[in-house]
Amino acid sequence: MKLTQWGQLLFHSFGYHVERVGISQKFPIIKPMDKNGVEILADKEFRDSCKAVIHRTLLDTPRLANLWMLCRMTDAEGAMVEIGSYKGGGALHLSNCCPKRKIMVFDPFDRASFEHISPSMDNIFRKGQFSDSSEDDVARLLQGRNKFICRGYFPSSVRGTSLPTISFVHLDVDVYAATKDSLTYLLTEAKLAARTLIVLDDYNRGAAGVNTAVEEILCEIKGTLAFPLFPGQALIIPKSWYSSNVI
Repeated sequence: MKLTQWGQLLFHSFGYHVERVGISQKFPIIKPMDKNGVEILADKEFRDSCKAVIHRTLLDTPRLANLWMLCRMTDAEGAMVEIGSYKGGGALHLSNCCPKRKIMVFDPFDRASFEHISPSMDNIFRKGQFSDSSEDDVARLLQGRNKFICRGYFPSSVRGTSLPTISFVHLDVDVYAATKDSLTYLLTEAKLAARTLIVLDDYNRGAAGVNTAVEEILCEIKGTLAFPLFPGQALIIPKSWYSSNVI
């Protein structure tokens, strides 16, 4: 029996499915998710957005839900940022979530996919792995939105550029160097609103470089907090969130 697009999305959300470098690993859910009363699953805007991005993102339903709910907790005046946008589905999802806010996309759109890969920490990734993306395709996907698309490896791609105040970041760059450099820039040089959250993908999901980068950031940038989110994200909370009487 062929599943509908929405059915496929929900189906994949109940199995922890990881696919990297052609190797597929499936870990069974011992106790399936209880969907009763989970309000976001009944939210028509959220459901419609999931349907719209299903073929443009590798994010499953729980991760899309985390982005949706957490983004709406941040400063509504700040820009939303996606670093590592691939085919633009995550950026479109954020724009659907908060359509009045600016969405900023940073991605190399490069056949190499990654600028630096550590053989020891990033061994589940390879050069060219996410090369089937296009800046023009992402621009068309976000047509009519309040958008800014920057091609290049972040943060070097924005050095010397004046960015607006940022209040939400989806960071999905997979490997150690890109994660560490991006977090360092965001937490020390970028103009962040007090009520800012960063959601990092591939945390506690076999990407050793991502976990290592977070551990180092927590030691180096005092006051930064990080919490794991199921299934495979981290919530990074800058010090400004709780040091500026943000409610």
